[in-house]
Amino acid sequence: MKKILPTLLLSAVFFVLFSHNVFSQSIDSPKASHTVDVEATIGDLYFNFAGYISPNASLVLIIDGVTARATVADANGNFSISGVLIKKGFSHFCVDAVDFKRLGESYTCFDIPPAEESVTMSNVFLPPTLGLARTEIVEGSPAKAYGYSMPGALVTLYINGKQLTTYADATGYYEFSVNDLKAGKYSVYARAELNQKHSLEPTKKLQLNALSWWDQFIAYLKSLWNKLLRFLTNLALGPLWLLIPIIILIIILLVKLWPGKIPFKKKHALHHKWWMGY
Repeated sequence: MKKILPTLLLSAVFFVLFSHNVFSQSIDSPKASHTVDVEATIGDLYFNFAGYISPNASLVLIIDGVTARATVADANGNFSISGVLIKKGFSHFCVDAVDFKRLGESYTCFDIPPAEESVTMSNVFLPPTLGLARTEIVEGSPAKAYGYSMPGALVTLYINGKQLTTYADATGYYEFSVNDLKAGKYSVYARAELNQKHSLEPTKKLQLNALSWWDQFIAYLKSLWNKLLRFLTNLALGPLWLLIPIIILIIILLVKLWPGKIPFKKKHALHHKWWMGY
């Protein structure tokens, strides 16, 4: 029994540590609050918003972090949102747009004088939608950026002060290939110009990381480690991994208590040396 106790103690410690690793996220994760504050305002102030972006783009009007109205631009890129009830003092809102291919996004926020009466904004040229093929690239390799704007618009890509230009095609699609980027972090966004009218600058910019070969190796190791942890803590495999130390403990106990009863096949020593020929 003195030989068995250390084995039991070691297995118990392993079981406690492993079970803590599996369930720590579910136990320690913050719980969602069930308390919701709801505020309703009744008034006679309305907000009307109209303009243009890429054809058939989906738009969402966001007020105080809540979706107030959604619409879709027509085949020419024109959109209109009207009759949105607002309260007195209304002064900030955002518009989130996604092109019909869902390749890129355009997120723009507005600050206006506090509303004393109904507000109407028209002829607003929203920024092009923008997406990146990859948000992390190897230093020196090309970065691909694309999106949609008004057909025929002159699109300018801004990347840490550097500017590239191209024209959107008949569908509004445009594409850039940015080369020779040194290792570092880059802020990327796009604006457009059509009929001498410039689009607004988006509030949200995309982030592009150009990694050195060493940084990429470290990022790969981190990604591999995260995948391994997700595999080990997968809900379907979690109970199985918890059973492993228990099974090992049972086998050790059986071997210790009844060493002659366990049918392990032992290797027999050779009676003759192989080099002697028999």
